[in-house]
Amino acid sequence: MKRAIKKYVQNPMLIVFAIILIFFTPSAIYSPGQNRERGVVIAIGVDRQAEEYEISLLTFIPTVQQSYKEMSSVISGKGDSIAKALYNAQIAMGRKIGLSHAKTTIVNEELLQDDVAKHIDYLSRVASLPENTVFVCTDKTAKEILQASFTLESTIGLQLEQIIGYNAENLYVTDTSLEAFYKGYYGRQRASLVGFLSISNESEDMTATGTSEQSSSNQIDSGGEQGQKSGSQGNKTSSVGGEDSQGQKNILNKGEAVLLKEGKLAEKLTIDQLNGINLLNTQSVNQIVTIDGIEMNGYMYKLSYRIKNKRINVVTTFENGSPIYSAHLILGVELVEAEGEQEHLRLNTEFSNIEGNIRKKLDNAIKNQFTQALKVLRDNKADVIGISETFFKQHRKQYNKFIGEIGDEDNFINFVNFKINLTIQAD
Repeated sequence: MKRAIKKYVQNPMLIVFAIILIFFTPSAIYSPGQNRERGVVIAIGVDRQAEEYEISLLTFIPTVQQSYKEMSSVISGKGDSIAKALYNAQIAMGRKIGLSHAKTTIVNEELLQDDVAKHIDYLSRVASLPENTVFVCTDKTAKEILQASFTLESTIGLQLEQIIGYNAENLYVTDTSLEAFYKGYYGRQRASLVGFLSISNESEDMTATGTSEQSSSNQIDSGGEQGQKSGSQGNKTSSVGGEDSQGQKNILNKGEAVLLKEGKLAEKLTIDQLNGINLLNTQSVNQIVTIDGIEMNGYMYKLSYRIKNKRINVVTTFENGSPIYSAHLILGVELVEAEGEQEHLRLNTEFSNIEGNIRKKLDNAIKNQFTQALKVLRDNKADVIGISETFFKQHRKQYNKFIGEIGDEDNFINFVNFKINLTIQAD
């Protein structure tokens, strides 16, 4: 036994380890946990009314044996600057705060009336707000959105970024992260898309509007300063809230977005206009296209198709000095709903084939969506599709010459002739 003890005492590593245990174990055991000194922010909201800012923080404070509501809350602070408001929110929390875990950042429309980048610059540059945070705006107040999302998560476990994240993958031409905003803000066109959420006190879970179709040719040819045809398809609005009680505020997601130019609000986009913008985006699928007035076997139907996949072949050229953007799209679509006079509808039999009249109406509806979107982008000189960047990369010499002639790079999209051909097939 003595020999074993002597052997261990002669081992310097064991001696060092024992010293570390003696000096540091008591302090580690009796020191207060970090949750007493620091709060974790999982979402941040920024509001401005007149010249006063309000920072709202959806916080998570880990505490043993307590329910979610006792561990989380929405804490806010006001000030005449973003830094002062954030400091006052920290005082109200009674803890140091870190924004590195913030998954969502919300601003109200008031901040979009001038350059929103200067308002969030402090948060991203000094307060370490991560660039992968989901960046959205609201027509109400960011504080209300956070309060509604807190109730939502505490009751059914649905997180705010989940509500927005579905849109980021399926609707927007680009993700709506803070990084994507800055990429567009400092890009060639200084334009960005930002997601949009609202608040509703209504109890309806979904509202649908009718469809409107206008005819178009088999090939859309949209030249500079030419009139555009427009059309729309059915929109769906989803509303989610934490409780069924009357007066409960619900987060309303219409699939909308706002178009920013130089950090300022240019226009609010509908889901149809977003679908039109995403027509040339191979990563964006699952959009629903609804057509009406389809006659089959003596009955009239309204059919809804889902775009399951797409392939795009693009050719850009300059003809007689003018930019031409030609795109051939092969769309695989699937019939998902059929409404009509016949009682029993079999989606996988008589409706599975896309007849000529159905294909033509789908062609018209999809092109009309693109025409709507193109008009908005041209009116605001906001090329979020990246048309200008494509021509710059593929025809730099001709592009620079053309910009020198028109004298305004932002106005380039107004001079591009778009030729879009669609091949629609059942998938």
